[in-house]
Amino acid sequence: MKKNKLKILTLVLATSTLIGMGQSVSAHTRLEVPIAVEGVRVTNNVAIGHGCGEKAIIGTSVVFPDGKDSVITVGGQPHAGTLTDFVSNWGPNVQPLQTRAVFDFVDEKQGSTGNVVGFWSGGGSGMPAHMNAFVPFRVSATNIEPTSCANSVKFFVSIVDICEITGIDALRSGSGESGGPVNLWTHNNLGTPYDRVSAEDDGPASLTITRDLTKNPLPGSCGAGVDIEVKPSAAQINRDMPIKFNGQQVWPQ
Repeated sequence: MKKNKLKILTLVLATSTLIGMGQSVSAHTRLEVPIAVEGVRVTNNVAIGHGCGEKAIIGTSVVFPDGKDSVITVGGQPHAGTLTDFVSNWGPNVQPLQTRAVFDFVDEKQGSTGNVVGFWSGGGSGMPAHMNAFVPFRVSATNIEPTSCANSVKFFVSIVDICEITGIDALRSGSGESGGPVNLWTHNNLGTPYDRVSAEDDGPASLTITRDLTKNPLPGSCGAGVDIEVKPSAAQINRDMPIKFNGQQVWPQ
């Protein structure tokens, strides 16, 4: 076992970097429960699929679209309105849950309006590269706007699994899945340093809220209804992806 300090939380976090015995899982990092019915509170997990090559995961940073300046499409077409056209209560819906099963520390990320827009977790023994791990969180009951034609609202969730503490310029210096400093489960086309290096936009996890057609039927004018997709803006990712502790940014350095 090779000891290594994770400089998250101004070096309050200490972690051990476990040398992997080979990567047996190639799955992307995703949410354990990717679909939920509106109006139901869900306990969920970020499911980390593997390390960076043989490097252990020593922390993770998770960002949900804040709905303030998010990119919204309706049936694949750009929407000029706001998220409140389709979701009546998106705000402090996401809440991390405390556990020391994998990482010793967890904290929420607050967006520009003070709402929780994600969370980070790190420290402790971390996750060996050849294993899987759960990072728990809760999503409060999310309601689809009754007057809208939304059948579902799909939130794309940006995640960075961290294997080394580096500066921001090193994040895309190589594929983390092949042994780089991070695994980028993010969009490939926002124009941020956190963008995934990929020809396809297949990086982010997702959480889809489906309409309860019994309690909240579609208006008669909607026909078959439409599906909504919500992505974070580049400005939000640049603001909310870093990990901060006591007001100080500790990742990226």
